[in-house]
Amino acid sequence: MLVTISISFAVRYIVRTGLLDMLRAFSEPVVAITWDQEDLVAELRARGFEVHIVPADRRDSAYADTRKKIDIWFEYFCLKSPSTGIQRAYLDQFIPLKGRLLSHGRRLFNRFKLLLPGTRRKLFSREEQLLGEATNYKSFLAFVDSLSVDAVFTVSPFHRQEDLLLRACKARGKQMITSILSFDNITKRGWIPVLYDVYLLWNASNRAQLNRIYPNTKKQLVRVTGAAQFDFYFRPGYILPEEEWRILAGLPPKDDRKIILYAGGPGNLFPNEPQYLLHIDEAIRSGRIKGNPLILFRCHPTDIVARWTAAAGDSPNIVVDHSWTGEGIVYHANIRDMDIKKLCSTLRYTDVHVNLCSTMTVDGSSFDKPQIGPAYDEAEPSRQALLQAMYRQEHFTAITSSGGLHLATSREILINQVNEALQHPGAFSNARTSILEQVITYTDGRSSERVAEAIQTALAGGYAPVGEKAPGK
Repeated sequence: MLVTISISFAVRYIVRTGLLDMLRAFSEPVVAITWDQEDLVAELRARGFEVHIVPADRRDSAYADTRKKIDIWFEYFCLKSPSTGIQRAYLDQFIPLKGRLLSHGRRLFNRFKLLLPGTRRKLFSREEQLLGEATNYKSFLAFVDSLSVDAVFTVSPFHRQEDLLLRACKARGKQMITSILSFDNITKRGWIPVLYDVYLLWNASNRAQLNRIYPNTKKQLVRVTGAAQFDFYFRPGYILPEEEWRILAGLPPKDDRKIILYAGGPGNLFPNEPQYLLHIDEAIRSGRIKGNPLILFRCHPTDIVARWTAAAGDSPNIVVDHSWTGEGIVYHANIRDMDIKKLCSTLRYTDVHVNLCSTMTVDGSSFDKPQIGPAYDEAEPSRQALLQAMYRQEHFTAITSSGGLHLATSREILINQVNEALQHPGAFSNARTSILEQVITYTDGRSSERVAEAIQTALAGGYAPVGEKAPGK
């Protein structure tokens, strides 16, 4: 079975959860990595796995343009999710007016053309033609033939780096299995050209979204197995001794100061975000946040820490914690067990968590920590409604409706919420439990086992229940 890895988060999901070893119990995994991560390749080969570096995806401008038009068709006629419009409206504020008008004009023109009779059929016919003529798709067919695999497993079927490879596998009649990496991928990614035989998802809402957006999946095997990468939070052995964690995070020895974790988001999505780190720091300096707590700032794995340190300066209240980040491309890193233990320990030992519309709310809820989300924008006050709308994206509604995430609609409210959370950390514990039930479904640390069991049964040609439950049960 071919197992693909095209992003660092897939290393965590497939390798570090132990899933790859579970697959070896009933199949012969052949690992295909889309970048040359030498240490990871050496590790897997030393463990007896066959590993290949995937050829680089090549496509000319004609094919790329056709795929863009297909994504426009997909967004307006299949996806139909409020999330795309919400995010586009938010990000448009950072684009010059001329650029916005040109972009919107092209999209409206292409959307109008798609309404004309026969246009969609011609578009997909053109894509199929260009697939063989304007890309290196044929080299992927040869690559697949050289591997002699029977099935394919991917957690990122929407990645360009895997696109041609997965198309080639489907064309060669391989059994296609996917476990969607994140709960927002179905409603926020572009067209997935491959119809999979098996879909494994985080929650029941994801299943409804998949069936709505891709109606042909109603005839496929779609199962809720939970979120494998959350298994670490519910397994023993992933919490470091506190003093060891403090050394790794750059924190001073333990004292009576509590710790506010600020988990930063990516700069390409939230360019104004460092303001919240400054607002919390200023409130600590002025005594408005009681108890003189420390701020542990965790940089997003795909962000550049310099934009935060430039804004925060050398405040004695802020400790900067670096996450795993690729040396060349930020998405390409070998996430190690110690990286995961450090993250688990950070979530465990910090007292209050602040993040901007992030999955980290779910991570933090796994440790029952108070969750606060900034929902104001002093940098663009006249447009802060656009930021607030980001919390209403389709995938995020279960979080915002749970009551387990407290939205701070002003600096004053943010400060008050931090104070309240530091004084009463156990409040709203049931609401945070609701977040877990609605988003990741399972909290037993066995979701990777459920994924493996579902794959094993599918490979065997049948399917038996693997302990699926209704959310909240």
